[in-house]
Amino acid sequence: MRDKIRQFMAGRYGTDALNQFLSVVAIVLLLISLVTRWGIFTWLGLAALVYCYFRTFSRNISRRTEENYRFYNLKERVTGKFQGVKRRWDDRKTYRYFRCPQCHQMLRVPKGRGRIEISCPRCGTQFIRKS
Repeated sequence: MRDKIRQFMAGRYGTDALNQFLSVVAIVLLLISLVTRWGIFTWLGLAALVYCYFRTFSRNISRRTEENYRFYNLKERVTGKFQGVKRRWDDRKTYRYFRCPQCHQMLRVPKGRGRIEISCPRCGTQFIRKS
């Protein structure tokens, strides 16, 4: 039996992080549909599950790898935003954050220094702000 499954999956994509995410989303949507009794959540959950299985059994490995790569990029952007907000919250008593007016780079300066001239390390723009 194991050999038959192994032969069937040979040359197919299998599972990855995007498939795991789709599986969790499908389960959550189906649970929401059970609680709320709204049919839209059932259909969305089933669509996520069907797409997950489609990706698992697909033979177009390069396309599925590209989709997973785009998922990781999106995931990094979202988690990066939350990590930045968390870091700013943790540092709120000792540092102030400013954006460079030229290149919009986030700059961190120590609090309590009065009016200081800030130089952006990326573009070299200098501006004055109160810390």
